[in-house]
Amino acid sequence: MLPASVTALVERASLLCRVRMFPECHTTFESVDINFRRHPVVAYEEYLVYWAQWRLAESAGVLETALEVAEESGNDIKDVGLYTLLRVALAKAELFTKGDFAAARQSMREIRNWLQGVDIVLYTELQVACLAHYYFLILAIPQVTGSFDPQSFRQIPLAVPEVDLLNITQLRQAMQAKRRIRDARLILSFEVGFLPDELAKQAACRSLIEALPYADEQEPVWAVESAVRSMLAQSLRRAGKVIEADEETQLALNLLKQAPVASNRNNAHLMIRLDQMKAIPFANSNESFRSWTQFAQEDLIKEDLSILLWCLEKTAEAALEILQADPSIENKSVFWQCQRRYESLLQDLGDVYFLYMSKLFTGQTALSLFDELGPSIKMHEEFHMQYPSFALWTLMIAGKRTLALLHVRIRQQDQVLKIFSEISDLMRRQEAFWTEDSPASEQADTHDVREHGASKKDGSLFADMMGTEWFSDWMDTGYVGLGREVRDFPVALRPGLPRGVDPFMSTLLDWLHRAVTKRELSAAEQRCILGMAQDEETTKEAGLAGTFQRMEPDTLKVRLYGQSNNPTALTRWEAVYAIFEDWLLRRVNDIETKRHILLGALQVEMLDSLVSTTRYTDIVKSAKKMLDLVPRLNEEAIRHFEGRTVNWRNIACLARKTRLAEEDPETLWNEQSPGFCEVLDMYKVSLKECRERGHVMNEAATLFFMAQHYHQGAMLLRPAAFTAFSEYMDAANTVFDKSRESWKVLKGWAKVEKLLSAVQEQLRLTIAPLLTSVICQLPNEEVRAQTLWATIQLAKSNGLGWLMQTNDVAESKPAEDSNRVDVDYEELPTLTPEDLSSISTDAGGNVCYVDWYNGSSPGRRLLYPIIVSITPNGKVRADTVSMTWVEIDEIVDKFSFDESDLRKEGALRLFQRLNPLIVTEPGQTLVFSSIGSLHRLPLHALTIAGELLIKRNPVVYCSSFTVLHSAFKKRKAIEATQAPDPKDSLSFRASLLGDPPSQPGKKALGNLARKFSTSAQIGDASTSSNLTAALLNPNLNLLHYHGHATFEEGAPKDHGLELDDRRFTLRDIFDLELDPRPHSRGHHVTLLGCGSGMSKTSLSNDVLGLVPAFLYSGASSTVSTLWPFDDTDAAMYTREFYRDFERDGVVDLAKANQRAILAIMEKRPALYRWGSFVVNGYWMLKVG
Repeated sequence: MLPASVTALVERASLLCRVRMFPECHTTFESVDINFRRHPVVAYEEYLVYWAQWRLAESAGVLETALEVAEESGNDIKDVGLYTLLRVALAKAELFTKGDFAAARQSMREIRNWLQGVDIVLYTELQVACLAHYYFLILAIPQVTGSFDPQSFRQIPLAVPEVDLLNITQLRQAMQAKRRIRDARLILSFEVGFLPDELAKQAACRSLIEALPYADEQEPVWAVESAVRSMLAQSLRRAGKVIEADEETQLALNLLKQAPVASNRNNAHLMIRLDQMKAIPFANSNESFRSWTQFAQEDLIKEDLSILLWCLEKTAEAALEILQADPSIENKSVFWQCQRRYESLLQDLGDVYFLYMSKLFTGQTALSLFDELGPSIKMHEEFHMQYPSFALWTLMIAGKRTLALLHVRIRQQDQVLKIFSEISDLMRRQEAFWTEDSPASEQADTHDVREHGASKKDGSLFADMMGTEWFSDWMDTGYVGLGREVRDFPVALRPGLPRGVDPFMSTLLDWLHRAVTKRELSAAEQRCILGMAQDEETTKEAGLAGTFQRMEPDTLKVRLYGQSNNPTALTRWEAVYAIFEDWLLRRVNDIETKRHILLGALQVEMLDSLVSTTRYTDIVKSAKKMLDLVPRLNEEAIRHFEGRTVNWRNIACLARKTRLAEEDPETLWNEQSPGFCEVLDMYKVSLKECRERGHVMNEAATLFFMAQHYHQGAMLLRPAAFTAFSEYMDAANTVFDKSRESWKVLKGWAKVEKLLSAVQEQLRLTIAPLLTSVICQLPNEEVRAQTLWATIQLAKSNGLGWLMQTNDVAESKPAEDSNRVDVDYEELPTLTPEDLSSISTDAGGNVCYVDWYNGSSPGRRLLYPIIVSITPNGKVRADTVSMTWVEIDEIVDKFSFDESDLRKEGALRLFQRLNPLIVTEPGQTLVFSSIGSLHRLPLHALTIAGELLIKRNPVVYCSSFTVLHSAFKKRKAIEATQAPDPKDSLSFRASLLGDPPSQPGKKALGNLARKFSTSAQIGDASTSSNLTAALLNPNLNLLHYHGHATFEEGAPKDHGLELDDRRFTLRDIFDLELDPRPHSRGHHVTLLGCGSGMSKTSLSNDVLGLVPAFLYSGASSTVSTLWPFDDTDAAMYTREFYRDFERDGVVDLAKANQRAILAIMEKRPALYRWGSFVVNGYWMLKVG
């Protein structure tokens, strides 16, 4: 945490940056205490100031120093999110300062992995800041690397797939809804780069403006609104709406005057003045030159290097126009003087990226206007000598091509061949750059080996090709992705980079342009592709050619497929596709693999556009067309598509099955019907293909779909359907287990993250609900209850339980086997009622285990809870609840965890509407394995027969009984090996630390330290290193923390304990496993921090929070709180909970928790006071 004085300085500097008072801004940073100057927050804010000035070298330097300091201290590993932001900011800066995209690629991977599966509405400010850099890089990629499939990266953030919006638009709307307008404005600045037209950009800007009145009070509305209105004005001006644009500009200027700084030093208006200058329609080039020259000479502009750079660029552009109109010696001298001044400033700022663009520009200028080519060649060569690591492939290829043409003009054949060889190498490196990230990048643009031979790897290959049509065609398309004219580069790329386009549509359009020019397509074929057969004006070939020449990739896409969710008639598409098929397979003179992959991609696009519709017959037809096409492609294209053929066939199966069900519902359950058998046979083909190719996940999915095919018949208890359903479900689950086998060698957070990010496993999570829906129909009550219990344990062992089981297995193996990567499949043990019986016996009997899951029946549309319990006599019992899950969730949503609501008298009454969820007898120790929203609730506050449950029964919680059993085994193992303490004191190793916020809390912690004959690490001694040392002590029995905890619903991975030096997060706890030192096992952890027991429920009904993290890392039990508490209550809880921790005894933690809660309740009966304290894990603890 930063001291308040430093925070105030940083906030002041940020304000000064907004109003472009840069000298004062830097002075403010210089006044920051030297000990905090390289703190990541301070460094990032200083970087933003340098970035606003376009002082790129200095912006990169600030971040490099901060990261070096962090690496030396290890903070870059511990505070991952914050240093992820610094790394991606540095990577973005290095794109310009070094001309290298490698670090940016790594940062994009890091961010994508970090945010995988996180709902966009839950993003923190830190994550949004990272995404802003992420989207900037996506926009920049087509200009710097090529060979990039943007779809593989645009899937971040996680968005709502059914909504027809760009992901980035959904993110901006989510920020608006949460009143986070600064974040929304930040995202909007990049969103406009992705939007298809000016109307969409204007709508986005107005949407944010409408949200401003509802902004959080802390948001600087004047700054946000002025920026958005300025963006809106630019869009309006581009659309020709000058009057509206001027009105928005004036509003923006008026808003800037509200900045809390001296008006005579408020320079924020300069950017708006720059936009106004750029919009002036000068009468001629001379007027433009004079205006820009005068603007650049203003004192304020000279101080603002970013705006000065624009002015110099515009001055050089006007000088070039004057030179082109009158190529006199004087005009030539003026142009070169302007151009060199512009390049000199670029070099001073450290902008290698635009410096290279300028060199490319001057080379083309020399090529087109002058005979003196030597200086241009020299400039290119000097640049590459000065910046040898420059590696922006697309720009380099264009630059090398320009250099080659310069050498052609002066007839240096050897140099031309040498440069072409270099270009070939650059293209190979470019193609390999994104191979790990983008399937589309594997579509190699290498020439057919059969035509030229694999041995020609030197310049002679180009010598053979220089007169060929292929080589001329390649030369003509060498500038793809760089803009229409080379001289437009420096202007076109700033301030907003052009948005990326679909690589398939872009390639197709390029080839169509060529096909029309070369008359490869007839007029009738062109009309069919355009979808304008009824338009008489396009019957002339010239009209058709003009239409194709004016078309953009996105326009072509709409022509072919129609608007999203409303594809064109499939009959017209079939005619279009027949043309493409003949043209791409036979007539196009280009690389065969690329042609074949493009053809397949077009049909995949059509299939994708149909999948979200209800046109099931068309889906089947389109999927089958794709399946028929693949065998006709060449080997490379087949390899590209063959991994997806199973998916397409399964899509066809589901669509065919749905269509058959609409025609005759009996098809769903009659396994003898022709339609049922038709679909089943298609699934069998998919299953065979999966097994032959070793596609494990596709095999599991296909087995699941086959089981699902029998589901309706199984629900009706038809014997054959029931048997087939069960067999396919068992097989699917086994294959899913095998798919996880390689994960077992992972450790710590990497293993947890792998589990959380396994999106392909979502299908696995539907196995248990389908099984239970069938099991619920079994007539035998005893068999139904036992089978339900086993199925529920299977379902709930997929998350934390699986993690703990795999660790248990690894720990039981010899050391030499523990790190094997080539792991053979080994089935994990399945939990049985006998396993719980051993826990009950150890705990003294009279234990009831209660589980909840989803039930259904043919006559009920909504899911209802099933209560499956194991009574103290070992009998498995299944009960249904009169409520539905929808009704339960409605109550939970009303049950606020806000202190003011929890204090209300009606809070307990509202909550107790859930009383039907509990079935039990008095005195039993109840062990609850919750599900879904129940994880958030204090179920011990429900009532039975008018009495609070916690008064009748001790209560224990766990995420699953698999987790409980693992915790039990750890505790029993450690109790069997620990030697007694020879000292004449409580034979118990305790570690106490924290910083209680009240005097009663501090006193309680001190008393506890005296009880355990130890000292508490309080205040500045409550550090991450001390906590780590305690958790790694193999003799630890008890860890007691009393202090602050943080839980962020949108960032559960950042959930942690607020220690004196930093936050100790979930990742730190999970990664304790990575430490080579001996670890503690079986200990108890008390976490008296606000909301320490809060968690986020995953798709598998498992939880992510501090409690599961501590259980995973070695604890066997925990005490935590479900919401923020009053510290005096925590002090009372501490005194009562530890009262029975005496020498040579065994403590029942469930009863200790019950006693402590009742003590608080007696004096403070409100639910808020006592309801949050819960015990998790195995509740019997040996203390002597």
